[in-house]
Amino acid sequence: MGTRSMSRKGPADVIILIVLLLLCATTLYPLLNLIFISLSDMEDVMRSGGMLLYPRSIHWDAYDYILRYAGLADAYKMTIFITVVGTAINLVMTTLGAYVLSIRDMPGRNALMTFVLVTMFFGGGLIPTYLVVKGIGLVNTPWALMLPGAISAWLLVLTRNFFQGIPKELRESARIDGCSELMTLIRIMLPLSMPIMATLALFYGVGHWNEYINVVIYVNDEKLNTLQVLLRRMYTSAIGEVDGDSLPPPVETIRAATVALTALPIICVYPFLQKYFVQGMMVGAVKG
Repeated sequence: MGTRSMSRKGPADVIILIVLLLLCATTLYPLLNLIFISLSDMEDVMRSGGMLLYPRSIHWDAYDYILRYAGLADAYKMTIFITVVGTAINLVMTTLGAYVLSIRDMPGRNALMTFVLVTMFFGGGLIPTYLVVKGIGLVNTPWALMLPGAISAWLLVLTRNFFQGIPKELRESARIDGCSELMTLIRIMLPLSMPIMATLALFYGVGHWNEYINVVIYVNDEKLNTLQVLLRRMYTSAIGEVDGDSLPPPVETIRAATVALTALPIICVYPFLQKYFVQGMMVGAVKG
């Protein structure tokens, strides 16, 4: 009887399913429309008012123009390097800081927590930050894109809350067995913290992948340009050449293709982290 009642759907279930399908379609369609525009002829795009349900004819001119652009391979390598190494630095620094702040009986914990919270509301400003980065010799190096933002105060607080939600008896038992604080973190806390680690990796990774403003501020060497900066320069040059004979694909298709190329890697990674991401956000935000 239970199985039969579960398989039977009433009118309310059908309505909920239809609403969810519509919401899913409205979420996916803007990205699909960009892909369709990047593959379509400009006449079809103009005729449809920029809203395509499918590409009537497939043209790869925009992607061919982007992939043949000088420096694209180096920009991809730099972006991948910054994303992987920068996210690893973020995870290590944020995890260590959050673990220390999650120890309730640690002397000076409240003062340290106040110091962290102040940075969420007040900053030194662009010029003082640039002077600090320049003073320690990070300008025109990849480390200028990773070290100044090694810890996000909000994600630090989120991770601390998650650690505080883990029963303290586990820490006490590890200490009784002779584990140091570092070993307790590695052997006890981290295996139980996959949801918050996935959340941190997604937030930090997306930030590094979309790195743009810090490259403009701290980097003058073209060999260190990230993908976002190069695509912006390529799109600007395409606008300047639109009246010439050297640019076969239309500017709108190039813009759609650049968005598709930059968003696709993150979209491919997100489904693997979604389960942990939702759990980490809920637990880390609620428990304090």
